[in-house]
Amino acid sequence: MSSIVRQPVFYPVSVVFLDDSADFLHALRGLFPNLPTHHFFTSQQEARAFIEQRGARGAAHSPMSGEAWSEFEKKGGNALGHDALADASRFEEVAAIVVDYDMPGQDGLEFLDSVKDVNCTRILLTGTADESHAVDAFNAGLIHFYLKKSDPGMTRKLAHALANAQQKHCAGRGHIGVHGVGAIYADRRTNDALHALAQRERLVEYYWRPEQNAVLTFDASGNPGVFLAWDAHDWDAQCDVVTDEGGPSALREEMEGRRIMPVFWPNEAYRPGMARVEFAEPQPLPGSPDAHYSWTRIEGVELAQECVTFAQWMRSRREA
Repeated sequence: MSSIVRQPVFYPVSVVFLDDSADFLHALRGLFPNLPTHHFFTSQQEARAFIEQRGARGAAHSPMSGEAWSEFEKKGGNALGHDALADASRFEEVAAIVVDYDMPGQDGLEFLDSVKDVNCTRILLTGTADESHAVDAFNAGLIHFYLKKSDPGMTRKLAHALANAQQKHCAGRGHIGVHGVGAIYADRRTNDALHALAQRERLVEYYWRPEQNAVLTFDASGNPGVFLAWDAHDWDAQCDVVTDEGGPSALREEMEGRRIMPVFWPNEAYRPGMARVEFAEPQPLPGSPDAHYSWTRIEGVELAQECVTFAQWMRSRREA
């Protein structure tokens, strides 16, 4: 259990906005994408019911111990844990709650205290006169962020806080690699490159796949791509497979020269008779000697029946 790494996973999650001012909520709708994952409430009762139904409670269960780990040790493999891609309800998980402090009945802090056992990021919006209450709540651990409504940079700071909440929420989901498989993907520098790629190419979700030791990505339309990251050990192993499987010597030479990074999807490595192989130009991973990454759009990705992308989930919502 000494070589266990958490693998990348990222997807849209739900955010709850609560304010007794319909006008303020209307303004927030205009500032943030009006997606089915953003939920706006003026009623505390309705917001609480929604959160209690969709919020995860308590600390996340670790698959590293107990029955889950015992079952894994019996079956073996290179990953354990929950496959987020196969859980269609993941988009409805509440990752953050944004609440106004000044509300009739319960104030914002009292409301957050009533849902404090929900495992999510709690953000309080305050007026100038409410700041001392927010500071006390932050020091007590009841809230994670507080922002002044009067702050000219409030929307920018709120967007940043929600992005952090999404990353934090997703980081605890998905597979856990064992025996060192996929260790390069757990490296902070790899995650930085993947996150920058997602922003640049407008990718909305990605998931490390244990069968291919690669990250499968999707944009908002459901178009897939494959992100690869190889360190020196991975390069050597991939080259050896080409030789062992009787692959073209020219392919190995190009790989040894770090001039191409083949995408063998749906396989992890070269296999004889592959109908199609995509080739990407490897990009050096900053700060990691002889480590590279690439991203390639691909077609014909066949997912298991239980797997649901965000695009598919959105279509099902519109058709319902």
